[in-house]
Amino acid sequence: MTKSDRDIVISIVTRAFEENPRAQAMMKQGNPTRSVRHMTEYAYKLVDKFDGIYLSEDKTTVLFYYLKSQYNRTLIDYLRYVIMFAKAIRPSQFFPTMKREKYITSLRPAAYKDYIYVWVLASVPNNRSLRGLADIRDHLFGLSEKLNLPILIETTVEKVLKLYKYVGFDVYHHWHDKDADIDVWFLERKLESATEAAEN
Repeated sequence: MTKSDRDIVISIVTRAFEENPRAQAMMKQGNPTRSVRHMTEYAYKLVDKFDGIYLSEDKTTVLFYYLKSQYNRTLIDYLRYVIMFAKAIRPSQFFPTMKREKYITSLRPAAYKDYIYVWVLASVPNNRSLRGLADIRDHLFGLSEKLNLPILIETTVEKVLKLYKYVGFDVYHHWHDKDADIDVWFLERKLESATEAAEN
């Protein structure tokens, strides 16, 4: 990925984190844009080593993803996480955030030995073209069929939930986090869903 493309990816994902209730619930408020930028840089470096960054051809939409079987963090990854946490997350949110993320992870289907996990799907704000999203969808669904793996994703944004459902995801769980006052929807695209779509 070129430096120019990397800058585009960082910019798009930073805006997405700024508008995400799950991120807003934990980040420092003094300079939220800078805090979110630290979160984005951490996320970028982590998924980049899994080759899990995809920028649509029209450069409007970004996907961060990884396979469950790939997700093994090294000491360097943990150090980056600690640094990011110190710079971006409110100290009072350390334990609530850890507890929330651990609980969310526990709600993913245990029956799947491996799956594609979508961490971030973000578009340029106020972009009315669906071309970038269609490109991301084709890449993601093609990867799912190639690897014979289901796709899991979570969202805290209701308007995004409707979009995921439209392109073929099903909600398998909904959780309201009373402490942070946010809703989390858990979605999946099963392998049989991909097979049915190919046959139709």
